[in-house]
Amino acid sequence: MHLDRDRAGELITRQVRAVAALMAVTEATARTYLGDEIIKDMARRMLFEVAGERPGADLMEAPRTVPLPLALVGITVAALAEAANEPPGYLRDVITTYAQTLSGLGQITVGAVPEQAGNPTEILFPPALLRRAARYISDAADLAANGGNLPDGIPETARNQLAATLRRDADGLIAITNMAID
Repeated sequence: MHLDRDRAGELITRQVRAVAALMAVTEATARTYLGDEIIKDMARRMLFEVAGERPGADLMEAPRTVPLPLALVGITVAALAEAANEPPGYLRDVITTYAQTLSGLGQITVGAVPEQAGNPTEILFPPALLRRAARYISDAADLAANGGNLPDGIPETARNQLAATLRRDADGLIAITNMAID
């Protein structure tokens, strides 16, 4: 298995940002709390977590084996839209990445109508696309829980509920993906 160095760096940077937000310190200060062994352990865990997302693969051409109820497709799209509410420092890259995932979900949904006429209430998706969406939604839950920016119109009093809802959505996608693979 291989995890691209840039991708690993991006994932580690996200963890550093989460630690910084949780501790209310700068990212530089947070890095001092993360020694070499912790970083190596994070990289090892990420390798196995991200491998299921098939980094670099054309997910539009990947086998579609996970049936998703149409209602859950809508929930996933909504959760990804909320997940795009990231800190402004790297917003452009995040929005581009999330937009690609949203686009993939939309294209597959539209394409499924004629192919799955016998079962219009479920749509088949590539597991890697759903795992990737789950990670983005989970990251948004972490940010919401740790003081990240809330979407416009969401009051501060709803922060914990938003984080819990996003976490539930991400966990649900992973559970459905795992059940379909097993």
